Amino acid sequence: MISAFPLPTHANLKSRSSPAQPEILWVSGPGIPHPNPRLYKFLCRVFSPESLLEGDEFMERAPLLCRADFEKETARLLGQGMSCMVYSVSRPRRDPANPWNMAHPRWQAYEFAPSWDEDRDPVVEGGHK
Repeated sequence: MISAFPLPTHANLKSRSSPAQPEILWVSGPGIPHPNPRLYKFLCRVFSPESLLEGDEFMERAPLLCRADFEKETARLLGQGMSCMVYSVSRPRRDPANPWNMAHPRWQAYEFAPSWDEDRDPVVEGGHK
Protein backbone atom coordinates (compact mmCIF):
# COMPACT_ATOMS: atom_id res chain seq x y z
CA MET A 1 0.00 0.00 0.00
CA ILE A 2 1.38 3.42 -0.97
CA SER A 3 0.23 6.11 1.39
CA ALA A 4 0.40 9.91 1.42
CA PHE A 5 -0.08 9.96 5.18
CA PRO A 6 1.94 8.41 8.01
CA LEU A 7 0.97 4.82 8.59
CA PRO A 8 -0.30 3.90 12.04
CA THR A 9 2.83 2.52 13.66
CA HIS A 10 4.18 2.95 17.15
CA ALA A 11 7.35 4.49 15.69
CA ASN A 12 5.35 7.09 13.73
CA LEU A 13 3.21 7.95 16.76
CA LYS A 14 6.28 8.31 18.97
CA SER A 15 8.10 10.52 16.44
CA ARG A 16 5.08 12.85 16.05
CA SER A 17 4.06 13.28 19.68
CA SER A 18 5.48 14.26 23.03
CA PRO A 19 4.79 12.39 26.27
CA ALA A 20 4.79 15.79 28.02
CA GLN A 21 1.84 17.02 25.93
CA PRO A 22 -0.61 14.30 24.84
CA GLU A 23 -2.61 15.24 21.78
CA ILE A 24 -4.93 14.01 19.04
CA LEU A 25 -3.05 13.94 15.74
CA TRP A 26 -5.35 14.06 12.69
CA VAL A 27 -3.56 12.00 10.07
CA SER A 28 -6.08 11.43 7.32
CA GLY A 29 -9.66 12.21 6.47
CA PRO A 30 -11.72 15.15 7.65
CA GLY A 31 -10.88 16.56 11.07
CA ILE A 32 -14.48 17.53 11.67
CA PRO A 33 -17.73 15.93 10.57
CA HIS A 34 -19.79 17.28 7.69
CA PRO A 35 -22.06 20.04 9.01
CA ASN A 36 -25.19 18.09 8.04
CA PRO A 37 -25.26 14.82 10.05
CA ARG A 38 -28.15 13.53 7.90
CA LEU A 39 -25.93 13.46 4.79
CA TYR A 40 -22.75 11.83 6.13
CA LYS A 41 -21.63 9.65 9.02
CA PHE A 42 -18.24 10.50 10.50
CA LEU A 43 -16.18 7.44 11.55
CA CYS A 44 -12.66 7.18 12.99
CA ARG A 45 -9.93 4.66 13.60
CA VAL A 46 -7.85 5.66 16.63
CA PHE A 47 -4.24 4.46 16.84
CA SER A 48 -2.61 4.71 20.27
CA PRO A 49 0.30 3.21 22.22
CA GLU A 50 -2.20 0.49 23.24
CA SER A 51 -2.95 -0.54 19.64
CA LEU A 52 -2.03 -4.14 18.90
CA LEU A 53 -2.29 -3.75 15.12
CA GLU A 54 -0.03 -1.54 13.03
CA GLY A 55 0.32 -0.40 9.44
CA ASP A 56 -1.96 -1.81 6.76
CA GLU A 57 -3.35 -4.39 9.18
CA PHE A 58 -4.57 -1.60 11.47
CA MET A 59 -6.17 0.23 8.53
CA GLU A 60 -7.94 -2.94 7.41
CA ARG A 61 -8.97 -4.44 10.76
CA ALA A 62 -9.16 -1.76 13.45
CA PRO A 63 -12.72 -0.79 14.27
CA LEU A 64 -14.26 2.36 12.86
CA LEU A 65 -15.70 4.26 15.83
CA CYS A 66 -18.85 6.34 15.72
CA ARG A 67 -18.56 9.93 16.92
CA ALA A 68 -19.66 9.13 20.50
CA ASP A 69 -17.19 6.23 20.86
CA PHE A 70 -14.43 8.31 19.25
CA GLU A 71 -14.98 11.11 21.77
CA LYS A 72 -14.94 8.66 24.72
CA GLU A 73 -11.81 6.88 23.49
CA THR A 74 -9.78 10.03 22.78
CA ALA A 75 -10.81 11.54 26.13
CA ARG A 76 -9.72 8.32 27.88
CA LEU A 77 -6.35 8.28 26.08
CA LEU A 78 -5.63 11.96 26.74
CA GLY A 79 -6.70 11.48 30.37
CA GLN A 80 -4.10 8.72 30.69
CA GLY A 81 -1.41 10.90 29.11
CA MET A 82 -1.37 9.18 25.71
CA SER A 83 -1.40 10.77 22.28
CA CYS A 84 -3.18 9.13 19.38
CA MET A 85 -3.33 9.28 15.60
CA VAL A 86 -6.76 9.50 13.98
CA TYR A 87 -7.76 8.20 10.56
CA SER A 88 -11.26 9.37 9.72
CA VAL A 89 -13.77 8.80 6.94
CA SER A 90 -17.12 10.31 6.08
CA ARG A 91 -19.57 7.86 4.60
CA PRO A 92 -22.62 9.07 2.70
CA ARG A 93 -25.84 7.97 4.32
CA ARG A 94 -28.19 5.65 2.48
CA ASP A 95 -31.40 7.66 2.64
CA PRO A 96 -33.91 8.35 -0.13
CA ALA A 97 -34.14 11.95 1.10
CA ASN A 98 -30.46 12.56 0.31
CA PRO A 99 -29.41 14.00 -3.04
CA TRP A 100 -27.40 10.98 -4.25
CA ASN A 101 -28.46 9.31 -7.46
CA MET A 102 -27.88 5.73 -6.31
CA ALA A 103 -27.96 4.49 -9.92
CA HIS A 104 -24.98 6.66 -10.87
CA PRO A 105 -21.70 4.70 -11.32
CA ARG A 106 -19.94 7.07 -8.92
CA TRP A 107 -21.71 5.46 -5.97
CA GLN A 108 -21.21 1.80 -6.95
CA ALA A 109 -17.93 1.42 -5.02
CA TYR A 110 -18.99 3.41 -1.95
CA GLU A 111 -19.73 1.86 1.38
CA PHE A 112 -22.76 3.68 2.73
CA ALA A 113 -23.76 4.38 6.30
CA PRO A 114 -27.33 3.76 7.41
CA SER A 115 -29.75 6.66 7.18
CA TRP A 116 -29.66 8.99 10.17
CA ASP A 117 -33.08 7.73 11.31
CA GLU A 118 -31.97 4.07 11.16
CA ASP A 119 -28.57 4.69 12.78
CA ARG A 120 -28.63 3.36 16.37
CA ASP A 121 -25.47 5.12 17.56
CA PRO A 122 -25.93 7.78 20.24
CA VAL A 123 -26.43 11.40 19.22
CA VAL A 124 -23.64 13.80 20.21
CA GLU A 125 -23.26 17.56 19.97
CA GLY A 126 -24.24 18.86 16.56
CA GLY A 127 -26.68 15.99 15.98
CA HIS A 128 -24.03 13.52 14.81
CA LYS A 129 -24.25 9.80 15.51
